[in-house]
Amino acid sequence: MTISTQLKNEDKEAIEELRKRVGNELSSELCDDTNMFYRFLKARDFHIDHAEDMLKKHIEWRKEYSVDTILQDYIPHEALSIYFPGNLIGFDKENCPVKYFAFGNLDAKGVRRAANFPEIMKYVIYSQEKEINVLKQQSRKFGKDLPGSVYILDFNNFSLSAATDMKTLEHSSILSKMYQDNYPERLKAVYIINVSPYFYLAFNIIKVFIAASILRKIHFCKRDFQEKLLKIIDADQLPAFLGGHRTDPDGNPLCKSFVNHAGVIPPKYFKNKCSRDFKNKIDVNKLCVQRMSAEEIEIQVKEPGFLIEWEFEIQNRDIEFGIYFKDNTEKRHPIIPLKKVDEEEFTETGNYRAENAGTYILVFNNSYSWMRSKDIIYRVVVKNPINPDYIPPE
Repeated sequence: MTISTQLKNEDKEAIEELRKRVGNELSSELCDDTNMFYRFLKARDFHIDHAEDMLKKHIEWRKEYSVDTILQDYIPHEALSIYFPGNLIGFDKENCPVKYFAFGNLDAKGVRRAANFPEIMKYVIYSQEKEINVLKQQSRKFGKDLPGSVYILDFNNFSLSAATDMKTLEHSSILSKMYQDNYPERLKAVYIINVSPYFYLAFNIIKVFIAASILRKIHFCKRDFQEKLLKIIDADQLPAFLGGHRTDPDGNPLCKSFVNHAGVIPPKYFKNKCSRDFKNKIDVNKLCVQRMSAEEIEIQVKEPGFLIEWEFEIQNRDIEFGIYFKDNTEKRHPIIPLKKVDEEEFTETGNYRAENAGTYILVFNNSYSWMRSKDIIYRVVVKNPINPDYIPPE
């Protein structure tokens, strides 16, 4: 059953009005796609003016990234094809595509060294268009408009450094917004598995940029994820490592022949070397942490929900880094426990959404080193994640 056979008269009228407003800006294929107009209207609660604005921005976006011909013209980036998570693994019980994303194994810094962000964006769009093609084929095959794709997001092995990496979170937010602005009502459900406290550090930041309609489709799974997945996906479609019966021909439950498990990107793919001009940025400070000692930086956060962003470079060897919250009794509560950072090629970046207003303490600990002091170049910023120019009241 197609969308057009299920529509109310007022919905049909809204679709025809939207088609009349923007139809001359679309290809004939898209102009004839009633489902597309319905999806953009639904994404804006059938407010025609808002849907028109959204669709016109989408049309410009399609032109900017050559989306209409991307499946024919784009040559996939080799490193991203092999090591960037996300691929079709089968279909659910309603014949909708199922994609698996091994985000816990993502080598985010390696990705940035192998490809710049425009290349990453192009690859994500290419992958998304491939998925939409499969969804359309399934709809034609079964003679009805399918509700969308099912995503399985696996955060096994997700580390603290990944959860607080500022560039990764920034890119994730941009890609999330790109998806919801240009692929409305293409998502059926999201199952997030192998979550850990580190995951929530990242999610609490990214979710601000995710539409409520998508948040409602997210299911957080812990130990029961296999049971939940088998309720929607037949065992012969689901890989054995996710609780199904499907394996590789040699019996490997990881199904490496058709599942992308991501992983560390080899240096042979690197082309974007880390910039070493960090010291020339505004508001950068220098710090020398003597051997067998530690240095602390106190930060005042005036409102809950603000972001603490940090960047630092270690001029020699390593340092332990952590963040604490100091309450009214002077007691310290670990926000990010001390962990050794050894970065000779990259600027260490991260951020944290402050749950409480008050004093936060950044700690650079070198007490374990008996012989060497450590030189640190650092920058710390506190800002409103929604309105960076907003200054909280005194």
